[in-house]
Amino acid sequence: MIGQLDAVLPAVLGFSAVLYLWLAIRVSRASEQSSNNAISYFLFLIGMMVAGSAFAYKTTDPNIFGIGRTLTFFSAGFIPVVFYSIYRDFTVGRANVLVLILFSIVPVVSTVLAITNEVHHMAWAIVEVDGVVRFTDATEHAWFNRVHAPFAYGLFAFSIIAIAGRLPSIALAHRKKVILLIVCAALPFAVSLSNVVLKIGPPDFPFTSLSLVILLPLYWWASMVLRVYEFSPLAYQTMFDHVRDPIIVLDKSQRIISANYPAQKLLEASEEKLIGQKLWEDIPDAKAILDRSRERDLTQTLRMKSDRYYELNSAPLTGPSGQNQGTVVVCRDVTERKRALRALADSEHLIRSLVEHSSNGILRFARDPRDTDLRYRCIFANRAAERFLQSGNSTLVGMPLEKLGLLNPEKLLYQFGGDHSPMTSTSYETAVEGVDGEAWLRIVAEPVGSDFSVTLVDITQRKHNETKILADALRDPLTGILNRRGFERLAAESLADQVLGAVLYLDLNQFKSINDRFGHQAGDALLKAFGHRLEFCLRPEDILARLGGDEFVIVLPGVSVEDAKHVARRLVDTAGEAYIIQGQEIICAASVGIALMPEHGNDLWHLVSVADQAMYQSKQINKEDAANDKTAYIEASIAT
Repeated sequence: MIGQLDAVLPAVLGFSAVLYLWLAIRVSRASEQSSNNAISYFLFLIGMMVAGSAFAYKTTDPNIFGIGRTLTFFSAGFIPVVFYSIYRDFTVGRANVLVLILFSIVPVVSTVLAITNEVHHMAWAIVEVDGVVRFTDATEHAWFNRVHAPFAYGLFAFSIIAIAGRLPSIALAHRKKVILLIVCAALPFAVSLSNVVLKIGPPDFPFTSLSLVILLPLYWWASMVLRVYEFSPLAYQTMFDHVRDPIIVLDKSQRIISANYPAQKLLEASEEKLIGQKLWEDIPDAKAILDRSRERDLTQTLRMKSDRYYELNSAPLTGPSGQNQGTVVVCRDVTERKRALRALADSEHLIRSLVEHSSNGILRFARDPRDTDLRYRCIFANRAAERFLQSGNSTLVGMPLEKLGLLNPEKLLYQFGGDHSPMTSTSYETAVEGVDGEAWLRIVAEPVGSDFSVTLVDITQRKHNETKILADALRDPLTGILNRRGFERLAAESLADQVLGAVLYLDLNQFKSINDRFGHQAGDALLKAFGHRLEFCLRPEDILARLGGDEFVIVLPGVSVEDAKHVARRLVDTAGEAYIIQGQEIICAASVGIALMPEHGNDLWHLVSVADQAMYQSKQINKEDAANDKTAYIEASIAT
């Protein structure tokens, strides 16, 4: 019987190891969006431990035994580290990377000692008893007894005790998963502790690996059915204690997984009965809020009971890696606030005072019953609205909507004017000419019964900031002229409606040697000076940009060949004049290449490429010849 077990057990262990490794791969793929990837590592290491036992059990081959014992040392050393990481993920938050690195020192050393055991025999030794090869047990060696075993058993025991102690802080819906995980981890740990430390059973029999084989269905159930890797840590007691507002936590399927005591009173059921139920299926307005809050924070007030109003604050529940793990709903009883607001609405004088002193312009429009066309007229406008719309001495009250052109009346009439109009809120932006120049207003229109109100918000400063940011993004920070992005944007528009035009490509001939000789600061100063000289030679409609390094490109829209040659010669002459950089006189001539439109094409970047090639052809001309005969040099700079 024992002989049959010895023959079958390695195969059983090997097959189980394969199943554990397959399960680890499945969990790894399924938990790509989860924060608990440590579960897949844990299953992988279990598979390695079982595989190590399959290799080492009853073998007399030193090489095969060495492979098995190395896998056992590796997995047994790192399993406590990974389980500690799981404990942190499931309770107080992710473990510090430095702590995990420190914990990994002993497993790494144990693995290295196992790999190099043939040199020092600190992990096991080979002895021959009665002509039979035998391998000493790990407990017969000092490293295992004094370092490896205390570390592994101590860290694993601490993690099991710690996660068990944190069970009250874990949401009720998740406790079963965590308890199952603790059981699956604690049973093999107890078996190993009994066999290795308490010396119960023969030391060479793989009790621990066999217990893991037996627990394989439970690990499969926890991983693939309960999906323990999707666990979202939730400090239940800490979050809910002493909170008066109802708080409800939903999973990704909008099912309740936790509710504090005020939420149970609101929903009129205990937490045990609420778990797994859909929230507010019978209240369409509340259900709509939940659906919209899956991806963004949302706050809205609605009537939940016949005489009670609640403000619903719902927001996505995100994990440490930003993944969506459900929704948190906070309900606040705002009944008294609603009553106060209703009382405030009854006091027209107070409302008018608040609106009149608002920095935003506020208008209200209503249909004129005396008008046969029932046109909208302004029935209220505060001072800010009159200032924004520049009404002067005339009042806006009584004015037809059609006469307020700054409000874009066509858009407002489409939204509120017809029988089939949407009658929903709308907002848009418009530019107005003010005393201090152009100003921008955001116009927000909202229905008020059969009427509508308009709010004017001054967004001039925001628009100026946006314009400045956009302009900075299109400019080269060194020279202040256009960069590649700005060039591509403006040059294409400049050439779009032109029949004739030219593209000039320039660079500085000795820039690299000057940069190396005088330093990068001098090189930057030279590039800025060169860019300013080019700007000085161009018209306002010409486009100048720095593409990078010392390479500059110019677009001349609507110029003839002769005009392009004239500009190119002027640019080359100007660039060749001496520069005073850091108190030193520097001579740095420029080379130019010219591409013409339409002779060489109409596409902007094709013309730039042609001009670039023409510039490199012009560089082949002898410097003295180019200096003595500028006309010939410019002719040679035109692309063929």
